[in-house]
Amino acid sequence: MDYRKYVLIILLLWCCQCVKAQENSIQVADSTSAELSRSSEWKQLIAYGHQTIANGTDFPGLRLRVAFAWFITGNYKAALAEYTEILNKDAYNPTARYYAFYCAQFLNNDLQASYNAKFWDKDNLKKEDISPLGLIDVGGETGGKFVDNDRRGNGFFSRVGLTNRLGWRLQLEQSVIYFRQDVFNRVGFGFHADRFTVTDDQAEYFAKLSYALNQNFSLLGSYHYLNTKYNSINYHSNLVLLGLKYAGRYVDLQADINFGDIIKQPITQYNAKVTYYPLGNLNLYSISRLSDKYLKNTNHFIYNQAIGFKLAKNTWLESGATFGSQEDYLDADGLYVYNSIDNTKFKFNETAFFQLNEHAQFRLIYTYEKKADAYFPINYNQNSVTLGFLWKF
Repeated sequence: MDYRKYVLIILLLWCCQCVKAQENSIQVADSTSAELSRSSEWKQLIAYGHQTIANGTDFPGLRLRVAFAWFITGNYKAALAEYTEILNKDAYNPTARYYAFYCAQFLNNDLQASYNAKFWDKDNLKKEDISPLGLIDVGGETGGKFVDNDRRGNGFFSRVGLTNRLGWRLQLEQSVIYFRQDVFNRVGFGFHADRFTVTDDQAEYFAKLSYALNQNFSLLGSYHYLNTKYNSINYHSNLVLLGLKYAGRYVDLQADINFGDIIKQPITQYNAKVTYYPLGNLNLYSISRLSDKYLKNTNHFIYNQAIGFKLAKNTWLESGATFGSQEDYLDADGLYVYNSIDNTKFKFNETAFFQLNEHAQFRLIYTYEKKADAYFPINYNQNSVTLGFLWKF
């Protein structure tokens, strides 16, 4: 009995010593990190914070300082990851929620930003003029498609759209789209051939819903309707997308499936997308997307790779290339449907983004396509120029 009593006393003293050591380590970490923060030694603060946490000393004050150090140095992905660690234990931490909102906004993730604003108090919401219902942005794009095939006319494309918030977790994007191109055909041969024109005329409506499950995961769903008039015949096409997106520390992942019919042809397309932010912001990023398209009883694999970077103040460039047979290819969560009369075998595009002010963004897009004539065994080139504009509220 006496033996067990002494063991319990020793264990109690050891636990007290551990608690005291832990309190001392927290005090040291708190004062050291606070001093580094006051001195604006951001890199040293990040290194010290990571080492301290790795050694077992972890508390909200330290995480908040490390997160702010990432934020002030422009690594919004790393800052958001630190704020998320805090919010996983205290969902209503006001500082973490406030800066998590702006991290998401600076990464162009309006849905994640809105999810964090849900936890703000009334004063912050009023100060930033944010509500669960309202417009997020409006914009549009228009351009021409210029071909070097005398059997085709130049194409015209135009789109207008808006995005609005239907709740703190729910976001709706809508677009109306119009496309037109003339196709020149001949009946007969030589001087006796008759030439006539058929117009490929298409009007479209697109809607996409995004729902934030939590800080990292969101559900996606979209619907695209196409009314195509070709050779005096109207075709009605309906396409649906279902997907899941994960926003990580430096990598965002998305998996989705498109299905439906395009001009009486059933189509199914599986997509996997990886977006990588090596610097934790939009100064440098890459987007890789692999698609498996099942159309006309055949599988087609399509790969898209894009790289974007900040060129100068308020100016970004993004270069992209798409490889594979792109007949009826569905892109951008089903927003763009490449169902023109001729198939695209290869595509390259260059986009310049100009941030005019806090609200207005201007885009200039050049696209080159290697296309295959639908009726004759020839390839030809198509060059497109598109102008776009976006206004964010």
